[in-house]
Amino acid sequence: MASSQEGVIRVHGQERIVRDNRSVLAWGAILKVGMNSWRLILLCTLALVPAVAQELPAVPAQALLEEGKPESALPILLNLQRASPTDPNLCQQIGIAYTQLNNLVAAERYYRKAIQLNPRFHAARKNLGTVLWFLNRRDEAEREFLIVAKALPGDPVPHLYLGLADAERHQFEHAKEEFERAGALALDNPEVIPPVLESYLASRDVSFPTTVLDRLTRAESPDAAILSHAGALFLQYGHPEQAITALERIVSVHNDSAETWRTLGEAYDREGKPDDAHRAYEHAIEMDPNSEESYLSLADFASAHANNDYALQVIKRGLERLPQSSLLRFERGILLALIGNRTEAQASFLQANRLKPDWKLPLLALGVSELEAGNAAQAAVMFQRARARDSHDPRAWYLYALALSKQDTGDVESTRARAVAALRKAIEIDPDDANSHALLGRLELDMGNTGAASRQWETALKLDPDNATALYQLSLLYRKEAKRDEAQQLAAKLQQLKAKQRAGESQLVEILKVVPQRPPR
Repeated sequence: MASSQEGVIRVHGQERIVRDNRSVLAWGAILKVGMNSWRLILLCTLALVPAVAQELPAVPAQALLEEGKPESALPILLNLQRASPTDPNLCQQIGIAYTQLNNLVAAERYYRKAIQLNPRFHAARKNLGTVLWFLNRRDEAEREFLIVAKALPGDPVPHLYLGLADAERHQFEHAKEEFERAGALALDNPEVIPPVLESYLASRDVSFPTTVLDRLTRAESPDAAILSHAGALFLQYGHPEQAITALERIVSVHNDSAETWRTLGEAYDREGKPDDAHRAYEHAIEMDPNSEESYLSLADFASAHANNDYALQVIKRGLERLPQSSLLRFERGILLALIGNRTEAQASFLQANRLKPDWKLPLLALGVSELEAGNAAQAAVMFQRARARDSHDPRAWYLYALALSKQDTGDVESTRARAVAALRKAIEIDPDDANSHALLGRLELDMGNTGAASRQWETALKLDPDNATALYQLSLLYRKEAKRDEAQQLAAKLQQLKAKQRAGESQLVEILKVVPQRPPR
């Protein structure tokens, strides 16, 4: 066993020695992936403090803890603590026993007692921070780790957790610095590769990710889950070649899945290898013919390469297997709309809505289709229904305002006021949406507020330099204000933008860009 001056990190059953001034720290962690977040699941945390002469009765209990028998150690420790209530070491040992028993609330209580009795008891404070972390009280945990990091700047443990906290907040530059301070505890620990890897990639530092990739791909029996995470991260941060290397290694050892092949297809596509991408997407379908995601991925790939007819064939294959799939019905509607078949597109959106009545996207798409057909009043009704299903979706507020702005009603001022209110709500929810600012600028101009209109269009162009509405409206305003050079610059950019658009691209195609083609599950 390691001496009391060393910390033992158990990773995948292997022990690695890490210095830890005065305690034995034996812990394990399992990393699980959430939606763009990482969560550590605690197995056990130990920080055993060597007993001094007057604490000899605690030695048998400490041995029981080291043997993994907290249920036997706990009664002994509680009796000792009742006899010596001011002994911080006993409180620490009791906290460890409760931690091993997965009673983190009780463990927290005794770690706090140990710190109250000895504020410089850093081993107890580290354990308190760890317990708070796994109780999902991350802010409190950070405060404890910051205290330890200040007192013991060379201790890797607090830096590991501070790095994980920064990574969760997407403060990747600072997370990278903390992981480097944590040293081997972060950089050589397979359990935390994904957040460490992402912190480097997001910081545009590929030195460590390249080393990790080489280490993973050379392993005789690589961890497929970690390789998959690594491949996805390389792809996310614009390194498709490295993503392909990671994912092909998974395939080579037969640990692949439909998800692996879909990600590999996307990587091949970004690397400019469409034939390989097509084969990968088809392989994903072969591996799991009942996966909606595989049909959707291949259809999106085909549509992105201007082959909507083939994309529709793919969705048809999927619907033959999964006729009750609202996702496939919705995708079919999007594809039909893109080729100009509005009637069948609306039918598909209605079917998707019937199959999943609480889903807002089919209603948004139906409203967009009604706008394209010139039925602004009916479109507004659809968008109102979508808002009722999710009042926090800025798209529903924006599209509702757009429908109102196109209505030809007798009460113009009231309709405009409702549209302005809806746009302000959309901007409140998502201030970075250029479309909402551009439309609000047009309505401000209609009300005679040229200064406010100009500010909205300028904001829209800062957010999206290719926003056609803002380019057109602001160029007209500048012309009226005799700002000829500015007006000509915007008009020239607008002409360049129009030249890039596909021939025959309708207003519906433009508006559909507001609605994501891949709905969330």
